[in-house]
Amino acid sequence: MYCVKCGVKLQDGTEKCPLCGTSVWNPESKNKESTYPERLPMHYMESAVPIAVIATVLCIIAELVLIAVCLNLYGRLQWGGYPIFGILLFYVLIILPMWFKNPLPEVFVPVDHIAIGLYLLFICLKTGGKWFLSFAMPVVLLSCALETAAICLFKHIKKGHLYILGGLFFFSGGLTMLIEFFQHITFGTKMFRWSPYAFAGFAVVGFFLLLVAMIPSLKHSLEKRFFF
Repeated sequence: MYCVKCGVKLQDGTEKCPLCGTSVWNPESKNKESTYPERLPMHYMESAVPIAVIATVLCIIAELVLIAVCLNLYGRLQWGGYPIFGILLFYVLIILPMWFKNPLPEVFVPVDHIAIGLYLLFICLKTGGKWFLSFAMPVVLLSCALETAAICLFKHIKKGHLYILGGLFFFSGGLTMLIEFFQHITFGTKMFRWSPYAFAGFAVVGFFLLLVAMIPSLKHSLEKRFFF
């Protein structure tokens, strides 16, 4: 539901807007029917296509300038590959979703991670490194899987979001330990130098969220205070 006055998103059962204080009942309505629509009113939805068009033109100009400079100075791309592919990565991450009215995050998150993986592969090949297969690729794949799973769970499961969020924090902590493991086998660094601290931080937050989910009075108090 969305507020008809300021457009802020509201939870089901909300009696008044936490931002502007508008009552759930429209004071101008004679029959006092509820005026909270299930979707954001159209006048709050602004198309991002004009911004996408301008950004696309700017990106193309930047790419052409970089290519022209590199070819003129070196006869080949030389260092220009880094900013050129960096601009392409920026375009995929930021500009590409603007072309769609309702971009699906469960689609664009994997696309974004593929773009990030390809850029890291380019850097690895360009620098002659051997860290992509043993470090960059598994980290990108695990991050993609975790983010996509989180989006799908929140989108398709209507209840128990605090349980889901708490579990995701625990999994994120485990991911940090896997990252350090891949770092260990790739670069020969020592294990358990920083990941236990990261895991502990994620675990504390995850445990707190699970505790809030299991104690109704605490959950209700936080909902009233932070409007979630």
